Amino acid sequence: MRHPLSRAIAQVLRPHAAALFSVALVPSLVLAQEADRPKELDAVVVSAPIVSSQSQSIELKREAIGVVDAIASDTIGDFPDQTAAAALSRLPAVAVQRDQGQERYIQVRGAPSRWTAVAFDDINVVGADERIFRFDSVPAGLIDVVTVNKTLTPSMPSEALAGRVNIETVSPMSKRGFNGQVGLGYGPMELGDGKQRQGDARLSWSNDTFGILIGGSTYSRDQLTDNREFDYDEDGVPTMFDFRSYQLERETNSGMLKLEWRPAEGHSLGLNSLYTEFKDHEYRNQYIFDLGGALGGQAGIDSGSLVGVPVNAMLQDGNYANSVWTTTLSGDHALDTWTLGWGLNFTRTEGTTNLPLIRQIQTSPTQFVSLDYDRRNPNLPVLDLYTTVMGDAGFARGTAVRDLNQADFGMDLLIPIDITTEADAVTFKFDASRDLSIADGARLSLGAQIDRREAKGNTFGSTAVVPVSAYAAALGLPWDLDPFVTGKQWISRFPRGFGVNYVDNAGARKLLDQTVARLQAAGLYDPAAAIDPTSSFELDEDIQAAYAQLEVQSGAHQFLAGVRVERASLESRGNLVDAGGTRVPVTIEHDRTDVFPSVHWNIDLGENLKLRNALVTGMARPGFADLRASVSVNDIDGVIAGGNPGLEPERAWGYDGSLEWYFAEASIAAINVFYRDVSDVLFSSTSTVADDRYDAAGISRRGYDYVTTLNGGDGKLTGVELSYQQPFKFLPGWMDGFGVQLNLAYIDGEFEAADGSKHDFKGTSKQVLNASLYYEKHGLSARLAYQWRDKWLDDVSLDGGANTYWDATEQLDLSVRYAINEKMNLFFDANNLTNEQGLRYEGDKSRPLEVEGFGRRYMAGLRLRF
Repeated sequence: MRHPLSRAIAQVLRPHAAALFSVALVPSLVLAQEADRPKELDAVVVSAPIVSSQSQSIELKREAIGVVDAIASDTIGDFPDQTAAAALSRLPAVAVQRDQGQERYIQVRGAPSRWTAVAFDDINVVGADERIFRFDSVPAGLIDVVTVNKTLTPSMPSEALAGRVNIETVSPMSKRGFNGQVGLGYGPMELGDGKQRQGDARLSWSNDTFGILIGGSTYSRDQLTDNREFDYDEDGVPTMFDFRSYQLERETNSGMLKLEWRPAEGHSLGLNSLYTEFKDHEYRNQYIFDLGGALGGQAGIDSGSLVGVPVNAMLQDGNYANSVWTTTLSGDHALDTWTLGWGLNFTRTEGTTNLPLIRQIQTSPTQFVSLDYDRRNPNLPVLDLYTTVMGDAGFARGTAVRDLNQADFGMDLLIPIDITTEADAVTFKFDASRDLSIADGARLSLGAQIDRREAKGNTFGSTAVVPVSAYAAALGLPWDLDPFVTGKQWISRFPRGFGVNYVDNAGARKLLDQTVARLQAAGLYDPAAAIDPTSSFELDEDIQAAYAQLEVQSGAHQFLAGVRVERASLESRGNLVDAGGTRVPVTIEHDRTDVFPSVHWNIDLGENLKLRNALVTGMARPGFADLRASVSVNDIDGVIAGGNPGLEPERAWGYDGSLEWYFAEASIAAINVFYRDVSDVLFSSTSTVADDRYDAAGISRRGYDYVTTLNGGDGKLTGVELSYQQPFKFLPGWMDGFGVQLNLAYIDGEFEAADGSKHDFKGTSKQVLNASLYYEKHGLSARLAYQWRDKWLDDVSLDGGANTYWDATEQLDLSVRYAINEKMNLFFDANNLTNEQGLRYEGDKSRPLEVEGFGRRYMAGLRLRF
């Protein structure tokens, strides 16, 4: 009987057999030709930036002690992508999670995003969004190398189960003298004809002892997003149609100052300060048809005819922002026997969400609409609208209407949503290494690190629903949203069957702000009191770590073994809020010590063939909001809901095996297998309060139901990664400019929840494929890049219903560069050429929950160097 993993791998590889056969065959066919060819890479890198970057990336992988994938800038200092997120999407087993078409988060080996750690110049940085870092906020113009360490060594912090991404910024001493580059780009967004704008600049100067670099970038886009969302009853009959149109103004800005000083041979000091921010100004127009609240008619799975369907509107002029400011002072010193390195870092991350939603409600049945719906395409239902009238036998369908009546609402409510997360971190690290005489190539490394983190904020939560229209009427204030309905129809490629116009969200927001200010003055509304106190958190996290590792190079063998010890202390402060609204301050402390051993053994099987083996350990700490002490208490039902400061980190041990064949210049064929055994997997569920942490006012709450995030049982993550890269220099004539990059990963994983049930890991795609075909010759550099990932779990149903998934996605991008001369090149980028749409569904694709479209986008520009 075949092992389930073997069976699954065969199923995955079968449809790709021809492509994989070609991957394996091409290097074999050309190896004999390449063996006798002179090395030509140095002669072509100036006009071949992709090959140049590929060559350096492969060399970084080859020289690394662990399993590593990297992307490097080319020989003239250009990075081949716009952002770190776009760059990482081309690496083996790295899946990208997009937001409205824009690369944002990554999932190394398909694992949850929280399992990936991020570092800038080898100092770990904690993201503001539940420790998760946003890679779309890092522009490519400031990057030298991005490295993904899939196996950790003891010298690295343990906070990664899937991988550690290290973003190395550009050094001012990489080129002597005065150097600079400026880039400008501009182009259209297909949906809505919005615009993209890009600008970046970098200036540096250095001599033999001192260097300074100043750089910055900005990127913005005006985007429309089509969105449809749905809900169903237990029989699959739709109960809600939600039509949305988002108008976005997004921008990413960054700036960097970097100083390097080499006062003497073997000694260097550096100061690097980087600030990067993401901003999203979002207008929302949303109309919700409550089919389940219809007064009459018949509703079916594929079609229906209903009378008196309530419609709600949601209008928004809101803002999202996320920023990272990280500053590091560092030094390296080569002494007689020891080599010392140290770093002192301060990082501040901030995330804010300000979404004052205006909800409009129809209060009279004669305001409701009657409708027919057609769901032959379940992703894009079409509605025919009618008025609702009062007849002799009750409410009935009236006359047909072409447009939705956007002024027919009886009540306006304010739902204030304000979310803030702030985290300050101070890190000090010290490393020391020296050669040992016990064996040739033996080197001992020791080090210590101290992290002090403070985080505060609140999760999604609002206690206030403000009847703003009623309050305004009571105070005699002007309040009327009807004048803000414009005469401009929604721009959409999704059919609706009825017409609907945009609302002037900015004008409505201005009126809302004026009205809210008057309500505050009258004592009818307190924004601070609107924040749910059970969502607030305040944490102090202290981590002390020390490590020792021994590396031995003996002939064809490279061996590294070591251990890292980390002690973490947590103090979590929050509120216990009972049913009457009484708040009791709560402080809970927690500490633990963990040991993380690892072993790496690499063997050079030949001049160009390397075998790697690694046994590693690591962890992923829970998010700040999950660790909050704040809870709500219902003493009648015996239920406590909120955070869980007693959460343990998710821990894992695992094996990596990799066979790498460096068969030609800038070329590699590799296969990697990995296994991770994970314990204490985080999962939202219900348990029982077993201690007195939430006792108050003489009330014992032992035995209450505890609805929170829990540590579940064990989990396993396994996979196979296949990768192949090669410039086809062996082809004749003009065809020798072609080359290919290809990687395919099969991933499988599941974990056991606290109740014993088995589930896939959220975000894990079974297959991830990245493929690029490029051509470089005579100053032209063009790349066609294809990315595809299988469906992945979005959420697990806890009530016995079906789980929800995101459907498989693909994207095809084109990038063209042309070097006019050594100082100027032109570029053109076309993204999402397949016009990919996002689809989230429940159980299977016959029950779509969300469908989203955003169109193609294009940008052209130039880059100057001096």
